[in-house]
Amino acid sequence: MKLFNRQGLGRTLLLAAVLVVGSVCVSNGDNPSALAGQWVNVANGVNIELFKDGTGVGGNTSLTWKTEGKRFVYSIDNSTFVSDYNLSGYELTHTKDDGGVMVWVRKDNVEEYKKKKEKETEQRVEKMSSYFTDSRNGQKYRAVKIGRKTWMAENLNYQTGNSWCYDGNNSNCEKYGRLYDWSTAKTVCPTGWHLPSRDEWGALAIAAGGTYAYGDGGKAGTNLKSKSGWDNKGNGTDILGFSALPGGGHNFDGLGTYVGGIWWTATEVSSRIYGNANAYGRNIGNHRDSANENEYDKRNGFSVRCVQD
Repeated sequence: MKLFNRQGLGRTLLLAAVLVVGSVCVSNGDNPSALAGQWVNVANGVNIELFKDGTGVGGNTSLTWKTEGKRFVYSIDNSTFVSDYNLSGYELTHTKDDGGVMVWVRKDNVEEYKKKKEKETEQRVEKMSSYFTDSRNGQKYRAVKIGRKTWMAENLNYQTGNSWCYDGNNSNCEKYGRLYDWSTAKTVCPTGWHLPSRDEWGALAIAAGGTYAYGDGGKAGTNLKSKSGWDNKGNGTDILGFSALPGGGHNFDGLGTYVGGIWWTATEVSSRIYGNANAYGRNIGNHRDSANENEYDKRNGFSVRCVQD
């Protein structure tokens, strides 16, 4: 079933939703008047109001709507759209024939809905998490399984040569972990763990909502960032429990600012211009949603996340 048309997409803010993956809900067609009221599309924040007389407003566009048994029918911009629906408390769920789901929430209950979803995410992440202790210094780390790999969910904080605390401040090491040059980063992970390759970081970016493995990571940065600790309203959703923090760099500024955090990969760059002087790293910043791949001088000091062997 074609739910949206290209011509009306610009005006039809009501329908321009990012689909939330979910299971098909049981439809409710017994009391269509119960659908009247003010709603918010949780995917894009658009306000919708449905009136009992079968009219309504989505964004700045007028619409008409009705129910036909188990189906919700609404017309906007001379186009008619049909989907299954389910009303459960303050949530109105529209289910496409392909299983994609769009959720509206009563306007007065949006904050309650957000808190509920945050709690569900925290509970899910905690179930996914495990813990291990680095036998070299007794430091305990949280780890989380993402896809087929188990990643450290904190930056490594093991003191060794060619490692630094950001700005020379030991408290930054406690919060953000240490910064390592590339040669040290390759050897500093605990036994049973290793510095992830470019390909492993690419797979992580895709799992976190990236559009492709290398370069722009799509929404991967937002989904990998912690829910607090970033400047300029740059906090993330942390839906996978990776909890990335803006550790900055040594010889490369950026703690909590434009650059944010950079993590080494184990893959060096072979270049006709620079030879083998650079290696790949992942950059997550406040100013964008992505987790970008870039080339960096191996002498810089960046954060390390280890992957289990």
